[in-house]
Amino acid sequence: MSFDFDTVPQRLGTDSQKWQKYEGQDILPMWVADMDFRASPAIIDALHRRVDHGIFGYARPTRSTIAAVVDTFQQRYGWTIDPSWIVWLPGLVCGLNITAQAFAQPGEQVLCNTPVYPPFMTAPRNSGRESLMVPLAFDASARRWEIDWDAMERSVTPRTKVFFLCNPHNPVARVFRRDELERIGEFCLRHNLVLCSDEIHCDLILENIRHTPTG
Repeated sequence: MSFDFDTVPQRLGTDSQKWQKYEGQDILPMWVADMDFRASPAIIDALHRRVDHGIFGYARPTRSTIAAVVDTFQQRYGWTIDPSWIVWLPGLVCGLNITAQAFAQPGEQVLCNTPVYPPFMTAPRNSGRESLMVPLAFDASARRWEIDWDAMERSVTPRTKVFFLCNPHNPVARVFRRDELERIGEFCLRHNLVLCSDEIHCDLILENIRHTPTG
């Protein structure tokens, strides 16, 4: 199957939040993760079939969809997951909000490293939890952002219950190494934190970099 990455679709007039925010101004809208490529033909065809059917009732994940997730983890990462582990959600932000409510009580803290995708900070606050923000540190010699472990240890408190990890990190583009992830896991175990890892950008990394699932 071939893909067209050369055509630039006209998105003005299509209710595009990305393009309408600064419409008429000499501004390139790179503020939101919204690509200007058409969806894959396979996706468009599947949507057309559902639209042509004309009924949009409640649906359940198909066996082939579940199998595709299991097979992808096995083929890419050598990780055999049980289908019963998979919980389907409508989106990442929903997952962050649910996690904050499920594992922290009102007034307790959810830790994250900044700068970060804004819902990491707002999700805890939506339900009366506290967002504990620890800035990443920039290593000028390595030209990359790192977790500031001293700041992490100073900031965590008995009220801290959850750690929101973003890997690959949005927006600093760090893909954390296995040894870094192991240290994150050790930190969470030592402080009795639930680790919630957002890995939604795992397929958008440079070819010489390998993503390692936190799980």
